[in-house]
This record gives sequence, C-alpha cells and structure tokens, in this order.
Amino acid sequence: MTPEGKVGMLRDRPVFIAIASGGRFSGERARQPDFLTPYLRAILGSIGLTELHFFSVQGTGLGEAAVAEARSAADLALAAHFGN
Repeated sequence: MTPEGKVGMLRDRPVFIAIASGGRFSGERARQPDFLTPYLRAILGSIGLTELHFFSVQGTGLGEAAVAEARSAADLALAAHFGN
C-alpha cells in the first residue's frame, strides 16, 4: 500500500486467459452479464498484471452449431492475435 493506493508487486507481462461459457456474455446475442472479465482485470491488476488478453468460446450449452461457431470465432481471434 502507498498513499496513492495499491501497487502490484509483480512485473507486468502478457497474460492470456481462455474462457468457456455455456451462455453468451458479450456481443449482440448476450443473455447474461459478464462478471468474470472485470473481476479478473481488477484482481490481476491489483498484483501488477495489466496486459490481459481474453479469448472466449461462448454458447457451448446452445448446441453443436453454436459450439462450432464459437470455436471458429475463437480460432480467428487467436490467429489474429498471434499472427498465424
């Protein structure tokens, strides 16, 4: 703790977070609020990790077509981030 607030003790570095969800929590078809992403940003930021990269597969409980669509979107996001 400092007079300005908490200071994380870890050296910042990239953190890659994979999320799987039975429902959808982002985008136009979201049906539930996203509590996880803001929580992880807050808790990891408090220890010094702020360079967070989220990759998600959403809608896994909505049938095979939804899973295939979500996996395709996640594959595209990973390829765009890592340049593959």
